[in-house]
Amino acid sequence: MRLVSLTMAMVVTAILMCASANCFAFDLYPLDDLLSISEPSGDLLTPARHQVDIEAQDAYMFTVGANTLRRRINSFPDSAISLKNDMGVSQLQLPEVLLSYWIDSVNALQFQFRYYGIYGSKPQTQPLAFGGTIIGPPSPTSPIQNLNPGGTRWYTFGGYYERRLTPIYQDREDGLPQFLQGWDTRAKIGLEFTYNDFRINDGKPNFSEVSPFEARIRFHDKGLPIPVIGLEERRWLGHGFAFEVTAQGYWANKWDSGRSEGGTVYDSQSGFETHWRIIYTNTSREWRGLAPFAGLNYNYTKYTQTSDGVGNLLRTQLFGPEVGFNWSI
Repeated sequence: MRLVSLTMAMVVTAILMCASANCFAFDLYPLDDLLSISEPSGDLLTPARHQVDIEAQDAYMFTVGANTLRRRINSFPDSAISLKNDMGVSQLQLPEVLLSYWIDSVNALQFQFRYYGIYGSKPQTQPLAFGGTIIGPPSPTSPIQNLNPGGTRWYTFGGYYERRLTPIYQDREDGLPQFLQGWDTRAKIGLEFTYNDFRINDGKPNFSEVSPFEARIRFHDKGLPIPVIGLEERRWLGHGFAFEVTAQGYWANKWDSGRSEGGTVYDSQSGFETHWRIIYTNTSREWRGLAPFAGLNYNYTKYTQTSDGVGNLLRTQLFGPEVGFNWSI
């Protein structure tokens, strides 16, 4: 109920804030006009009415700081498993697709999909308490096993409303320093849901004793859609090049997941990501609205689910280069 109440409050607030700025003027358009193709008048900073932006990118991310996995069952102790030191995970691949439909030159609807490709392997050096049992060789004479995140399935899905704020202030830039002029600012609000079935050795590593459990955490079973806010800035650099910086994040602390496992399970999630990019665009017909880019990406995520009977934790911090393109049609 807290999630529903908060989401409704955010939506109502956004509607009231936008009412005076005529955010939803697109309601006046006929349906066939709303779904028509874009007008050939937009550019990288000023989208055209009915323009569709297809952004695809791939990031090669390296783990930095503490990247930790834990699972507690009842009062059985649990180990802080290091993704890098215990499982050999030093790099992830983050392909992402972002679709934007511009209802007019100010308002857009977006859908985002991201995949976490997690790889690595490392020989086990110590017993690890996980999920009510011990991951380790069943006997001292057993061969050493390699631990890895094989079988993990990790995706995020997001839906957003985005609004360009530039029309609010673009006539008031006179007198500002040059580097503060010419920025196109966009704000977004929406919901994101994470599907994360995290596994160690596809859920079936060697255990020191017979275990009724698999070595996996299905975070999405007790996870909730989380409200997200974001901000984007773009500015021309000259000669067809533009600079873009984006930031978005979310935070939820001990929300009732609606599930019970030894008591009510409370879901906590927090995350932040930022992209810094150089974009190249060319207005000639040969490019057909294609704008390649390259830059840097930082991504932080933390999932915590707790009750008297269970305690799940995954924390990752990633940084690395990215390449991709934006195609406007």
